[in-house]
Amino acid sequence: MNSPKLMTKEIDKTLDGFSRVFKENLKDVSNSYMLSNDKSSTPRGLKVKEKIFGQMTINPLRPIADFQARPFNWKYFAGELAWYLKKDRDINYINNFSSFWKGITNPGTNEINSNYGSLVFNEQLEWVVNSLVKDRDSRQAIMFFNKPEFQFEGNKDFVCTMYANFFIRDNKLHMKVQMRSNDMFYGLTFDAPFFSVLHQIVYHLVWSQRMKNGGYENDEVLELGNYYHFADNLHFYERHFDLADKIIYGDTYNNYGLKLKYPWFHFEDGKIEMTVESMTFLKEVDMYVNSTTFKDLNQDHWKGVIEDYFII
Repeated sequence: MNSPKLMTKEIDKTLDGFSRVFKENLKDVSNSYMLSNDKSSTPRGLKVKEKIFGQMTINPLRPIADFQARPFNWKYFAGELAWYLKKDRDINYINNFSSFWKGITNPGTNEINSNYGSLVFNEQLEWVVNSLVKDRDSRQAIMFFNKPEFQFEGNKDFVCTMYANFFIRDNKLHMKVQMRSNDMFYGLTFDAPFFSVLHQIVYHLVWSQRMKNGGYENDEVLELGNYYHFADNLHFYERHFDLADKIIYGDTYNNYGLKLKYPWFHFEDGKIEMTVESMTFLKEVDMYVNSTTFKDLNQDHWKGVIEDYFII
């Protein structure tokens, strides 16, 4: 049997993309700030507009927020994906794509905590997949990001994501991501694409393992469900106030897709390993990082790299 979502090579452009969802939530956060009687929140002395308990539903096949005023950064996304696949907490590699991480390393080290690949591309991913393979109604298919070990004095990179919970209902694999805190510009615009890729990775693994084990009745209609994103604090800082207004009040946007062409992980001898496709992606990014022309590669180039492995 073949899953329809694995076989289709197209993305339904009639469905809402993340650009519209992002724009609506920017407006919602701004309105929450305007209506609030308490505007005294200034974390680390920075002025912020925030909403307590923000939530949104995201199409995991269309998670790109791209606006005329703030185009999606394909270069950084490619670098972050490669960095996560490396599971490398050292920032030397990701520094090629952004200087953001330099200011939040752990005391006395060159490492951070929020390399999400190092946190979940391990036995946690295996746990999630095995839970859903054994019991399609499982409520235990959860992976944790923030951990007690990150509660130490001087930690500047206190992981924003708490957990991702995967569950199958009505033959659809859904995912809920819970954040403790989420910066809409520096965090959410890259969190949504990565978690959408993670959602698809889990889907591919669950489907392949269930078919390998004989499957269940109606497995032929197993679909990729919704991505539910929750943040206890959804916010953006003063440095983005003007940009937020440009997006809210009429900025045009694109609705890009992000659908894996082929699975990026598979089971081998009971363990989850990278596939040829994900290893090829990693090698390609590495090749460009080590090339003499790296700094000259523009966003169109990096968009093309992503397009080699995703339907966008």
